[in-house]
Amino acid sequence: MRLSIVLAAASLAAVSCGTSTPSGTPSATATPASVSPSSEPQTGPVYVLNLFGDEQGRPDQSPKNLVVSEFSSLSEVTWRNWGPATAVGAGKLSGSWCLPECLDKPYDATVTLSSIKVAQGQSYFSRYDIEVDLPVAQQEGADLSGTLATP
Repeated sequence: MRLSIVLAAASLAAVSCGTSTPSGTPSATATPASVSPSSEPQTGPVYVLNLFGDEQGRPDQSPKNLVVSEFSSLSEVTWRNWGPATAVGAGKLSGSWCLPECLDKPYDATVTLSSIKVAQGQSYFSRYDIEVDLPVAQQEGADLSGTLATP
């Protein structure tokens, strides 16, 4: 039902945005309206926009290495589950906030991805939360939760 309402609204918007001839009468062609992404998850696969090794990011599922923010990344991730509402994995956490200590010895961490958003017709996780035991000196600057990039 929701899809038919969205399509009907898009059709009405396209007609109302149509062009007209010099005489002011509507032309037979109309400019299609763009439909903004829904925040409701769709059926099908769920992705994370992974920036590891790719500044623009790429849709990925169960990645071994994952950049969660400009400050934190996970490596050697083993996923316990992937979708449809959350993904949970364990891996090695490092980031600019823990250098140089974590460069050679990243921290064991558990990451949870959640908050599905639809973009470009695909479902993406849009939030991350990381559980990790950190030394007191690292706790204040640690980037342990936030918003994931989406297309």
